[in-house]
Amino acid sequence: MNSLVYRRLVKGLAAIGIFIIIVMPGEVIGLLFELLHILWELFVELLDILFEGTESGLDHIVEHLFETDLHTTQVIVFYIMMSVAALIGYRLYLLLPKLYYRLRENLLAAWVWHKTRIRLYWQSLTLINKIKFVAMAIGMAYAVVFFSF
Repeated sequence: MNSLVYRRLVKGLAAIGIFIIIVMPGEVIGLLFELLHILWELFVELLDILFEGTESGLDHIVEHLFETDLHTTQVIVFYIMMSVAALIGYRLYLLLPKLYYRLRENLLAAWVWHKTRIRLYWQSLTLINKIKFVAMAIGMAYAVVFFSF
């Protein structure tokens, strides 16, 4: 396909997507939530498989290395896994406050930057363009409410 046909196709698909979002926002939001739910289920299942594989591997290693019975092997593996979990928890305890403060500062800077851009854009508009902008916003809000309920 040449570039012009490709651009028209992309613009057409984008227009169809925007139309669908405006006409059926409830369905789109439901679809997105369902997609997020499926991704969450896959993530939890992957974590479960990784945990079970690690536990089974440690069971075999401890059982053959120390020549222990089943109960003793399970106790040793439990304490090994609890030690690893405690180490990870401690590292997160040290790391999370730094990440929190960095995220807070970045969000505050982004908020100020976006607010400044919006304010400067609004100040650059003429009175007629401001009226058009407000009318379009009200019209879009009306359309969303009208098609949603």
